[in-house]
Amino acid sequence: MKATNQRAPHVMHFAPPPGPTEASGLPWGIALISVGLALEAYVSRDATDTRDLLPTPGHLSGGAIAVLATWVLATAGLVLVGPGLIRLCGKLLALGRPGAMRLLAGRGLQEESNRLGRPLGALCAVASSTYVAVRLYDAVPDLTHDRPFGPLTGLGAALVMGCATATALMAVLESRNARTASTDALIRIGAPRSVLRNAATLRAVAVVTVLGALSWLVAELAAMPLAT
Repeated sequence: MKATNQRAPHVMHFAPPPGPTEASGLPWGIALISVGLALEAYVSRDATDTRDLLPTPGHLSGGAIAVLATWVLATAGLVLVGPGLIRLCGKLLALGRPGAMRLLAGRGLQEESNRLGRPLGALCAVASSTYVAVRLYDAVPDLTHDRPFGPLTGLGAALVMGCATATALMAVLESRNARTASTDALIRIGAPRSVLRNAATLRAVAVVTVLGALSWLVAELAAMPLAT
């Protein structure tokens, strides 16, 4: 009985409740995204030529600067919303009377939300920006006819995407290494490896689904006023 009581804290070692910064990130992030999208719709409502609102090489008018500022607000919102959204996913997975797999997945996400949230939020912001650029390139005729993108534009975009992806992967690996002690303890007391693998898969699916859906929604709303 004494040995069991000594092992329990190591098996069920999860992070304490979020601090003020992490807890306040979700509403602030949602507010920034909403303000950015609303301001973009306001700026573009009376535009006669969409190309005047788009920041392209060699062209940065007042309208283009305003649209760029709204995109910066939405990007900052995506970065801020990451930790709170991942923690919310974990709470939803562990809601009610979950089985072992859902409990491990939910508690794991709640513990890792602060470590994973902002790197994954930054990756979502880069993915949303890329989606908006592709949408506008297809929707606005002759967007770059007068001001074509040079090789440095593609190099810069690839560098930003590569840095965001590398940062997110490093955060995932760091989170995996931080779970090593808890995983080993669970295996020692007889937890099936299949349950641990399924819990990890469930965590990944939940995060990709929620953050992917948010990135797509923000990108669609950002492109809509300019692509119509």
